[in-house]
Amino acid sequence: MFVVFRCSCGRHLYSLKDAKSRTCPCGKRTILSKARVLAQAEDAYAAGDIVRKLQLEGHGMTGFKSAGP
Repeated sequence: MFVVFRCSCGRHLYSLKDAKSRTCPCGKRTILSKARVLAQAEDAYAAGDIVRKLQLEGHGMTGFKSAGP
């Protein structure tokens, strides 16, 4: 089981539900027991889809680059 949450920098992340903390690419460490859970997913693929959807609709920030030229 995976949980989706938001870092204080605004980026959405996911982690295993049993994990104690998660470090964002911005360098901040989030203690998961104190984080507000936005969604839950059964596997990493579903959690990744939720994160991509939240990044696109919330702030227009994707954090992903297109593979094409």
